Amino acid sequence: MKKSISITIVLLLCISGTVFSQLNPMGSIYYQNQYMANPALAGITKGWELNAAYKAQWTGIKGAPNMQGLTAAYGSENYRTGLGLTVFNDKAGIVRTTSVKATYAYHLQLNNNATKIDFGLSAGILDENVDRPAVIGDPDDPSTANFNTRKLYLDADFGLAQRTNGLTLQGTLPNLKRLFKRDLLRNVADRMLFMAAVAYRFENEANQLEIEPKVAFRAVENYKDLIDAGINFGFSENRLMLSGMYHSSGSVTFGAGTTYKKQFTVLFQYTTNTTDLQRSSNGEAEIALRYNFR
Repeated sequence: MKKSISITIVLLLCISGTVFSQLNPMGSIYYQNQYMANPALAGITKGWELNAAYKAQWTGIKGAPNMQGLTAAYGSENYRTGLGLTVFNDKAGIVRTTSVKATYAYHLQLNNNATKIDFGLSAGILDENVDRPAVIGDPDDPSTANFNTRKLYLDADFGLAQRTNGLTLQGTLPNLKRLFKRDLLRNVADRMLFMAAVAYRFENEANQLEIEPKVAFRAVENYKDLIDAGINFGFSENRLMLSGMYHSSGSVTFGAGTTYKKQFTVLFQYTTNTTDLQRSSNGEAEIALRYNFR
């Protein structure tokens, strides 16, 4: 009985480790790969685009959380349709969460293509499991067995956006199933309820300098609402990129990257921990890659 209680506590602690991944999401979603956060922005450029990102948290702790994200998006020749696929993996201690979603986006062009209204829907599965060999205790405890035998979770995300010249307005409703029907079996603390953002890109005619300030608002369940405010600089057709983002949770994300031949982009970012964790652990490092097939 004591072993069962101990393993249950470990599971709860590991699941709560994903709390801070919710408060500090992938930094690349703000500028480099916005499709990962908003399905409406899948395929806004013509052709195929691949993105991959890896983020490690609390690297000095055994079993520390880490996240991996992979997206593939396709934009049609007429810029009206976007297709995409996202694979996301979040591991915290002995608990691993994996989601796979397919996306369809429609880009409505107005005012001689000066304004675009984007709609996007992603749908797929989510699976959570415990790495039983890594359990400290009885690996045959029914708590871990019951956790791993749960059915795959079906879920969906919905997104909207409006793009007018350099201005972008967008909003996302993730995890629609949890939004409209509370699921006590898969209830996660501090999950994002919705996200809204506004950004404006300034650029000169020669594309030698791009400046894009951005402000985002995130509503989080069981936590105060969060505001993200930052700016991204691109020099010489993004051969050099510098960015910074302040989060009202008390953390800061800053990064630098480069683009080779307008196709391959590498971005390095570092996020300091939230105010509640700054005294107990280090921050989070992320590397993000992007390749455009055009």
